[in-house]
Amino acid sequence: MRRCRLKKISVGNIVKNRVQGSQGGPQGPTGGFLPVKTPGSLMKSRVHAPVLAGSFHSSAIVKTACIALLAFAFAGTTRLHAQSATSLYKSGQNAEAREDYDAAYDFYQKANAKNPKDITYRAALYRVRTTAAGVHVTNGRNLLQSGNEQGALAQFLHAAALDPSNEAATQEIRKLQAKNPNSVPPEAAIPQAEGEQQEVESMGAPITLKPVSNERLTLHMTEDAKVIYEAVGKAAGVNVLFDPDYNSKRIQVDLNNVSLMDALRIVGTMSITFWRPITANSIFVAQNTRIKRTELDSQAVQTFYLSNAWQQNDLNDVQTALRNVITNAKFFGVASQNAIVMRGTPDEILLAQKIIGDLDKARAEVVVDIAVMEVSKNWERNLGIAWPGSVSVAIKPGCVSTATTDCTSTTPVNSTLYDFAHLNSNNFAVTVGAATLNLLLSNSNTKVLQSPRIRATDDQKASMKIGSRIPVATGSYQTGAATAVVSSLVNTQFQYQDVGVQIEMTPTVHFDHDVTIKIKIEVTSHSGDVTISGVTEPIISQRVIDQVIRLREGEASLLGGIQSNQDSQNSTGIPGLGALPILRYIFGSKDHSTSDDDIVFAIVPHIVRTQDLNQANLRPVDTGTGQSIDLRLSSENNAGGSAFNSPPSVRPASLQGPVGTAPGASAEAAVPALMAQMNAAAQNASTPPPVPPPPVPVQATPPPATPGANVQAAAKSASPASSFALTMPSGSVANGSSFQVPVVLNSGNDVASVPVQIKYDPTKVTLVNVSAGDLLNRDGQAVALIHRDDGPGNVTVVASRPPGAPGISGSGSVCILTFQAKAAGATSLTMTRAGAVDSKQQPLTVQPAQANLVIQ
Repeated sequence: MRRCRLKKISVGNIVKNRVQGSQGGPQGPTGGFLPVKTPGSLMKSRVHAPVLAGSFHSSAIVKTACIALLAFAFAGTTRLHAQSATSLYKSGQNAEAREDYDAAYDFYQKANAKNPKDITYRAALYRVRTTAAGVHVTNGRNLLQSGNEQGALAQFLHAAALDPSNEAATQEIRKLQAKNPNSVPPEAAIPQAEGEQQEVESMGAPITLKPVSNERLTLHMTEDAKVIYEAVGKAAGVNVLFDPDYNSKRIQVDLNNVSLMDALRIVGTMSITFWRPITANSIFVAQNTRIKRTELDSQAVQTFYLSNAWQQNDLNDVQTALRNVITNAKFFGVASQNAIVMRGTPDEILLAQKIIGDLDKARAEVVVDIAVMEVSKNWERNLGIAWPGSVSVAIKPGCVSTATTDCTSTTPVNSTLYDFAHLNSNNFAVTVGAATLNLLLSNSNTKVLQSPRIRATDDQKASMKIGSRIPVATGSYQTGAATAVVSSLVNTQFQYQDVGVQIEMTPTVHFDHDVTIKIKIEVTSHSGDVTISGVTEPIISQRVIDQVIRLREGEASLLGGIQSNQDSQNSTGIPGLGALPILRYIFGSKDHSTSDDDIVFAIVPHIVRTQDLNQANLRPVDTGTGQSIDLRLSSENNAGGSAFNSPPSVRPASLQGPVGTAPGASAEAAVPALMAQMNAAAQNASTPPPVPPPPVPVQATPPPATPGANVQAAAKSASPASSFALTMPSGSVANGSSFQVPVVLNSGNDVASVPVQIKYDPTKVTLVNVSAGDLLNRDGQAVALIHRDDGPGNVTVVASRPPGAPGISGSGSVCILTFQAKAAGATSLTMTRAGAVDSKQQPLTVQPAQANLVIQ
């Protein structure tokens, strides 16, 4: 007896096991397999067991069965292979949707390895590779900023392994390798430039004086200036050399507890000399004249790269400022590199660096929510019976009757006097109009809302067009000359008219977070058609707002609006009877219709980037006397007491808080309140208030131009019932460790949105992450959490529930701030701005919070 054995093929073994399982295990007396009574193979064993048992003695059939099993095995292998690649591809798509790009890259790579001929897998692999590498580069830069160089290097190496063409990762690795050559593994090291590059790197920077001793000096002498210079230098461990052309004179110096720099400055002023360092512990003294300064002032060259110059005017403005302030230096702008090359003294270069740091700032950016709301309400009721308005009686024309025909069926003839003398009821025709029963009630409510959002840079024009273009005939002309056989052709000229929403705006973001917007909003639509000289032309309705307005951040303002109300009544009926109170609907009909049309234009600005100004940008700098730049480089430079040294405040206290603002609210959410204010103002203007006047709602008191005045009065009169709390870690925090600070709102009532601004010390801690809390999403609603960096040490967080969702009451965490300690010492977190908004978009009064922390 011959059998088919498939032990060398895994899938074939599976098929063999299936055959044996369905047709028997042990052999029977006839040489076949005894049927095995398993639930899954009972039917197969009954049908196929006798046939196979009787056919296994034939070698041809056995070969045929083996070939069939092999074909089935290879077919199953192909299907499993294709399904495996498809499954991996779908897993990669799911991982990419979750923004897990590393997992997506791994799945796509495996799918491409299983089926390299399928271009879909290869395209997905190339697409996600760039994104995954970019994510690792971003993570590495964040870690590098926080001081974790090893973690940053791991991220950069991973990015370079994923995408070797990512030059940003290679550049970052090269920087870390130059800083610490042993930090990069040998297999990942990048060859460095040699030869001329090493000579360039060997060039020294301008010399800086480094005295041996920094102790403060006390000196009382009346001696030659050279002797006093040498005494000061000997006390600080500095060698003093003199110009051969210098003729010293006797001076009197009284120094009490001053630094070395101040002592040298005082001696130089009294002796009319200046000094320059020639080595780290040596200075050269000469007579303070223009010629000597020109001869002895050391020169340096430095290239400044501007980070925020994206147009030629930005580069020109910085160059103009430098040329007007530092008149003796030389500047050259390189537009292709956004760079400025400067040659001057070290003090001039240092001053230029300060000026460029003050001017090379990213322009502020603002996102403007715009809402155009049109509400049209039409109501009509037509009730009653419309009786005929007239009755006419006419004499029928005469006719001739015969013996066989009736007069009604004969042809009419002219009437005679005899006919008039014998008139009867058959000779008159009476015409009565039809009566109509009117039972009509119609009510239509149309709401059209267009809510575009546009982001623009400070002082730069931004435009948006959303809609379509329709052709409008502007003229026609005739070609050729008409003949008797062929007529000339008439060609019509068309122009395309934009229909939809067109927005043009130029914002200006001020230092106090106010926004001035020059805006033009034009809303056009195709409202109908008209035929002019045989040509159908479209009728275009338009609504245009063009104005300049200044708003606070998050303040919803009404740009313009119009309210149109129409009320018409039309009554018909039988005179007298149609005026009866009850029977007027039987003997007459009344048609009453009303139409209300409201149009509102509203905007809400949201600043997403501000000017990054700090105390160093605002403080004055001492540049010395005369035309030359002579900076005072004392380490004890006391700049206190000047009005220019105050840190840039976010907003004065009188302008802070939720007064007149709607932080985080969109223009769409603010439109109903603005329309209610407009309707209430129109009603108050048309109806005189009774005496004594009843209580007026808060929103109906102010004119439409100041929608936030009522909110301000209500916020001032309301007593604070809610408060914030910053939950700091118990005890101290180790330097370099991460910790979380929940922002907790206590005793909240109908809270829909919470905007807060928190100030921290960036030299002590670094903000790592902002995550949502558990207060606003207790009922399962999705919470939108937005945070932005408002400069070093300032973060603004806005947590909002969906529009239209009810507010949340109670206590809980709004958001969780994750910090990383970076320097030992005591620090604090302060809420510089705290507020809350209820579900009706009204501000709630909330007490801010402050917390202290110790880092060891």
